[in-house]
Amino acid sequence: MLTITTYIEQKNLDSFYFTKENFQDYFISLNDPLSTQVVNRRLKKHKGHRLEGVVIIQTNDTVMTDFMDWDDIDLMWIGILQMMLEYKKTGVGKHFMAINNHEWIIKKVITNPENLILFRVKRNPLIFEGTNLYKIHKETKNVVNEKEFFSEILQAANEFICFREKLFKIGSIGKLKELMSEIQFDDHEERK
Repeated sequence: MLTITTYIEQKNLDSFYFTKENFQDYFISLNDPLSTQVVNRRLKKHKGHRLEGVVIIQTNDTVMTDFMDWDDIDLMWIGILQMMLEYKKTGVGKHFMAINNHEWIIKKVITNPENLILFRVKRNPLIFEGTNLYKIHKETKNVVNEKEFFSEILQAANEFICFREKLFKIGSIGKLKELMSEIQFDDHEERK
């Protein structure tokens, strides 16, 4: 089973002083009843120019993305959707994180009865230099079902768009909706 959850900053994320054990001090889930209020406060603090967060992608046995993968959440979602479009056209999609210089890669694995996706995250090694996290978190990868991955990504992206529309500064909603439309149009074209 694949789960995808978006979290938004509720505290400054200028450094990696947080740990996995205290992530709830730094992030709030979009599904939290207080998330709109908290995130509007963060947007006001940043004058509407920046909103950091993370998209956690995990299966039953593997956490593929982690709280250390935070970045500008609008750019992250735009990048994920662009990565999906690139994948649909070529069988490979890549996304580079703006702040932390991480690379997300999805690659088609043709199998029967359904195709799979190799999902890989390569993290910027300089972030972990001199810490015991470097060896553990330099790279993560897993193989997931293609249809399930696309379905869960689109659902999570739609949840993020709906959430973003509730905020006082809607940011990059137009670009996100455009990408969603293009992905869904490609799905209809493939079915013909």
